[in-house]
Amino acid sequence: MVQSVYSNAWASLTGKTGTTAATQLFSSKAAPTPSASTPAASAGDTVSVSKLGKALTGLAAKAFEHLDSDSKKQLEGLVESGRVSADDAVKGLRSLAKSALFNRFIGEAPVTAEEAEAGAKGRAISERRLAAMKAGPPQDMRDAMRDLVQLTDAKNNGTVSKEDADAKTAEIGKRLRAGSAQMAQAVSQEDSEEEHRLLNVVFGSKANRFADVDFGEDDHETRTTTNKIQSKDEIDAEERLFAAGFDLRTNALSRFAADYDIPGLGKKAMPPWKYMGPISK
Repeated sequence: MVQSVYSNAWASLTGKTGTTAATQLFSSKAAPTPSASTPAASAGDTVSVSKLGKALTGLAAKAFEHLDSDSKKQLEGLVESGRVSADDAVKGLRSLAKSALFNRFIGEAPVTAEEAEAGAKGRAISERRLAAMKAGPPQDMRDAMRDLVQLTDAKNNGTVSKEDADAKTAEIGKRLRAGSAQMAQAVSQEDSEEEHRLLNVVFGSKANRFADVDFGEDDHETRTTTNKIQSKDEIDAEERLFAAGFDLRTNALSRFAADYDIPGLGKKAMPPWKYMGPISK
């Protein structure tokens, strides 16, 4: 399953978690640790470099270094078997690396004045919606719903005439419509559209700022991008990588992003290894 940069980033902006795969979640089980480095070859030894090893460069190589040993073996196996080309493996890893770096950037980079203002307005709308949801229907609307139930019982019991029932139904209908209008005013369609626009302002601003970051020796890999984050080739390669069976079950990329020296943010302590295992039954 492709790890979408946009859903993760959106969750970071809104404070809402994205959808977790139905069969997986993070648990406290320790992840397989990266394999120990291979001893240096002595003079005269022949060192064999894999197809993937020859192709890895820049961000992809740095991301690969942070994978757990099982994921490294899995990726090497996919390339050696021909199920994934070395080029796709590199581009897919580069896409995943950029996603991880962007997720860290969007959560940690200081906000601009424009982003702060848009974020505050968006939160105000969200809080107003939550307050309206907690309050529920207006009291008169709840009373009207109760009266409608009682009127229905009276009609079924034959204790009210058709004329009276029709008149009361019309009166109750007006009260219900008035209550619905009152609820709609709490958070209008215009408010919802404005909230979405404000979130796009923040997201777009941070995406533009991320695209402008100078990654030094890795900068050539971030120049031609789609949506300021990844190129279409990289996104497509990531899709093919997971379709071929690559199954990343650790937080290796979060560790990579933490250990990467992002200009303006620097490095930070890597989080402990986490293993993404099946949900307990």
